[in-house]
Amino acid sequence: MPTLRKSLQRIHLVIILVSMTFSGISLSALSMFALRSYAENNLQLVATTIGYSVQRAVSSGDTGTAAEIVRNIGATAQFSRARIIDAHNRVLINWPSPGAKSPEGIAKLVTHWLFPQPLKVPIIDGQREIGQVWLTGDASRILHFLSRAVKWLSGSLMVTALLAFWLSHRMHSGILAGLQNITSVAHDVRKRRSFSRRVPSSSIAELDKLSGDFNSLLNELSSWQNHLQRENDSLVHQALHDELTGLPNRRAFELELKKMMSSPQTACQVAVLFIDGDRFKEVNDTYGHAAGDRVLVETALRLRARLRKGDLVARLGGDEFAVLLSGIESGEQAARVAGNVIEAMREPVRLDNGTAVAQSLSIGVALAKNHSSGEAMIAQADAAMYHIKELGGGWYFSPSLWGQGPKAGPPIRNLA
Repeated sequence: MPTLRKSLQRIHLVIILVSMTFSGISLSALSMFALRSYAENNLQLVATTIGYSVQRAVSSGDTGTAAEIVRNIGATAQFSRARIIDAHNRVLINWPSPGAKSPEGIAKLVTHWLFPQPLKVPIIDGQREIGQVWLTGDASRILHFLSRAVKWLSGSLMVTALLAFWLSHRMHSGILAGLQNITSVAHDVRKRRSFSRRVPSSSIAELDKLSGDFNSLLNELSSWQNHLQRENDSLVHQALHDELTGLPNRRAFELELKKMMSSPQTACQVAVLFIDGDRFKEVNDTYGHAAGDRVLVETALRLRARLRKGDLVARLGGDEFAVLLSGIESGEQAARVAGNVIEAMREPVRLDNGTAVAQSLSIGVALAKNHSSGEAMIAQADAAMYHIKELGGGWYFSPSLWGQGPKAGPPIRNLA
């Protein structure tokens, strides 16, 4: 499909050609009619001059003098043939002679158009007509003038056409620049969602208004996009985070564990800590659910404070938490983290009414190098947690290591 630039150029080229052709034809026709009127008046003046000059010679019958007068005037005046006829219609003078060369081709056509009939002017002596002057016009000088006029007119029309084409090109540039700016921004917004792009102003009023309206529309789209992004981020956060503690939930924990287990660089350096509160039900029954929520929030804060920046702590539900450790080279590293987590809960939790509530944890530990999948790690850490919970609390490695010697940490006995 042709571009807008090519379409506009084609339209203006046609307009220029039609305008120049019409102007050329009109000016040529007007010039021809003006020349014809000039030629007729000039021939009339020459014929009158000849009639006045040969009056005495015709009256006296002196054809020699009359012929000399006609020759002298014919040498400078614009006529091709001249006849002097007396009162009895006898030809006294015929200039030039009948054997003279007649015009041919275009000259003949122009001569016939300018002077279709010989011009007849009476020769008056007193009040009596003593003869007539017949003149046939000569178009040679007019043709010479016409050829120069045509060249000049053609050159003028060519310059006018080039100037019109240049002006139209400048006008196109202004229009197309404004439209191109709008098109470019619209394409970028559609392809890349670049809602920060704006259309620059235009020197053309209509395009400037269109640019302003388009920018206003982009402002609305940008605001709506930001609103949708915030809403989407909020929904994603709600879907992957616990509302009470603000920690990632079970779904987020499982996704991150799956991601780390699927990467060869991190799959063998992952450990999972499965954490459960030992006396959380008693806190709820004794102090109410508000107190239980306070204990959960405080537990989440202390867990987060004891972990490294790259570790993930999540609330799985109820009083169950899980920790995902990365960069774990040995079981001793995971054991130190488990000990730090238990140590974090030695200090009682202060409720809003000032009551101190003791809260201990039971932790099951599983290493990725001993399991083939994240689900197996969670299941083994869960089993280890329940095992150590039955023993009174503390931390313990997964049952896959039970036959390899003692793998448990000391239970916590600091009860309220």
